[in-house]
Amino acid sequence: MKKNIIYFLLVTTALLSACTTGKNALRQGNYYDAVMQSVTRLRQKPDQQDARKVLQQAYPLAITDSKRFIERSIAGTEPLKWNAILIEMQRVNQLAEEIYHCPAARQIIPSPLEYGPSTLENAKEQAVKERYQKAKAFLEAGGRENAKTAIMELQRVLDFAPGHSQAMAMLKQAEEMATLHIVVEILPYQQNKYALSDEAFRNEMNATLSGLDRKYSYIRLYTPEQAEKMNLRPDQIITVDWVAFNVGNTNTRQTEREVTSADSVKVGETTIQGVVYPVYNKVSARLNINSMEIISGGKLTIQAKEYTTQRILSSIAPEGSYVWRYEWGSFNGDERALSGEEKAICKNRPPVLPSPQFLFTELTKPLYDQTAEWFGQYLKRMQ
Repeated sequence: MKKNIIYFLLVTTALLSACTTGKNALRQGNYYDAVMQSVTRLRQKPDQQDARKVLQQAYPLAITDSKRFIERSIAGTEPLKWNAILIEMQRVNQLAEEIYHCPAARQIIPSPLEYGPSTLENAKEQAVKERYQKAKAFLEAGGRENAKTAIMELQRVLDFAPGHSQAMAMLKQAEEMATLHIVVEILPYQQNKYALSDEAFRNEMNATLSGLDRKYSYIRLYTPEQAEKMNLRPDQIITVDWVAFNVGNTNTRQTEREVTSADSVKVGETTIQGVVYPVYNKVSARLNINSMEIISGGKLTIQAKEYTTQRILSSIAPEGSYVWRYEWGSFNGDERALSGEEKAICKNRPPVLPSPQFLFTELTKPLYDQTAEWFGQYLKRMQ
């Protein structure tokens, strides 16, 4: 058993050593990783022989591979070859940087290869030109998706060259092409039967739309007033309109029942041999409860259309309802027979009926939830 443990420890140590010194990477032909791992190991233990051997073997091979890749890329016709060349040069310089900051590694590789600032700058200029031309080609192809791809390419150009004026101008053009301009018109309630205000609903929706406008990079939402002021020619128009609102039948119900107290309560006294004793018993009462409910219903229609063709892109008709309930009552008998809830009902007075405006405002709450959900899903799809 002891021999097995010792053998396991030796094997584990050997495997860990191979990983940390870069031996495995060297064996698999990953010369860059082999150099990085061996240098890391030499920082921890400068006299580690395996790491020194790996570095001595792997570094020349890594440089040979990089030079071959760069030479072939220069001679090739890949559309983004200079971007790949620049990355490879930066990798070579990273190896040199790691070696320079490790005394043990510098003893083995005293003069690592480095590409100078002018060489890197030339490669960067070529890489910028490639990205710019690629972005230009996507933009000239037209369409929102191509414009989005052009934006990504131009952002990479500006990462390399932050002051590139042509890229900045083209980026602005691409962002405009990628952006969907949508006018959202929430039509007011205009049914003749009731003079109602949907202000609460409209305020909630405007707040939601304002948040969605900030959320999506390539969508801009406008009110009809904003669009008219800007003389905007939108891509789409979304209308939210009321189809119907009704105050349904008023349903009333009266129930009468006998109720008895849950526990015995004091109902009197009795005197036995001159001593007064309380008398306990359950008590009852005749309970009358009146209940009333008013059911209101409403329906919206939401429709998204292309502005130029008037083609319907999406439509939905959210429906909702609100039930107003009220109870009041009276009793005849001992109040102690009533439960707490029954006492509260009996304290209520006959109701003052809610106004159509109150019912309408309450009804808009579930309709708002459905409408906001539709807008969130639709705009996410359009983004």
